[in-house]
Amino acid sequence: MMNQPLLTVIVPCYNMEKYMDKCISSIVNQTYTNLEIILINDGSTDNTGVLCDSWQERDNRIRVIHKQNEGLAYARKTGVENTTADYVTFVDGDDWIHVDMYSNMMAAILSTNSEIAQCGVCMVFEDGQKKHLDSELITGAFEIVSRIDGVLLILGNDKWHSWMWNKIFKKNLFDGVDFLKGNSYAEDFISVYLFHKANQSVYFQDEYCYYFQRNDSITGSTNIPKQLKNQYDFFFAWHDRYYFVKNNPEYHNTLSSIKMYVFGLGIHLMRNIIVFPKLSTANFNVITKQIRAIPLKKEDKLHISLKIDYYILKFAGAKSYKLYRKLYITILKITNFLKITNHPPYTLLSNMWGCLGIWK
Repeated sequence: MMNQPLLTVIVPCYNMEKYMDKCISSIVNQTYTNLEIILINDGSTDNTGVLCDSWQERDNRIRVIHKQNEGLAYARKTGVENTTADYVTFVDGDDWIHVDMYSNMMAAILSTNSEIAQCGVCMVFEDGQKKHLDSELITGAFEIVSRIDGVLLILGNDKWHSWMWNKIFKKNLFDGVDFLKGNSYAEDFISVYLFHKANQSVYFQDEYCYYFQRNDSITGSTNIPKQLKNQYDFFFAWHDRYYFVKNNPEYHNTLSSIKMYVFGLGIHLMRNIIVFPKLSTANFNVITKQIRAIPLKKEDKLHISLKIDYYILKFAGAKSYKLYRKLYITILKITNFLKITNHPPYTLLSNMWGCLGIWK
């Protein structure tokens, strides 16, 4: 215990009765034993709360917090606010972790005086198939990464991702960082602020995290209102990321690509609001105002279909929803007829356009 500083493991649980036993078993059986495990029952409507209480009775390291449903981001926030440890990590209630994850990652943090540790991820599907995103070999080897390089890798969204649950953080990094209430999609984008505050981090290619791909998960939902909400959360997170980069010159080499992503997400979100006006809770005028506030330069390589939308938006004005809709549908008919463009799949509702009667 003397060589194991207390580590808090925060597990948000919302309607996880089918999965959480496997998840929590993988945590309590860690070779790193000095754990404080906080289970956040985020207003579940199934037996999740009962299972949380049962686990609390079985292991004195487990503490349960029952709260009203406010989304994944605020469940994590509740855990951070209630931790008593100097180090914090997260596990989602339907995932599980390798038995040596915390031993290896905490040893690396302590031996290098780093503030974040991050590991590889293996995606596991419902049919048992696996997709190795990093390395399935458990070697315990890691590399030390500087602050700027770490942030650039997170912003690149390729080799590294913003996920919170494959990382261990020094708790003080969360001071002054806002969690987004209600967000259950792209809620982990706050990790870029944590890497920005850390002097350095350590990175393992070892796949210590098993990321379960449920067909009914947040990311896999086929519910249109939920997809629209997810798409808005995703746009908002990338919009926030754009201004983070804009305000920090050391990351400016990523500004153009992030700007294009924001344009793509925002314009496709507006298209979907037009198609599903009664199913979206997003404010069209707020979104158009956010997009119009971002300057488009000649050197910015925006896809032609998105550029057309951008200039329609500029011409129509932020508050002229009816004019924008009329111009937009007219342009869609023309470009479709001339086969000038097909719409790139930025939207979570791609491939739905043909069956919506928008061409009629």
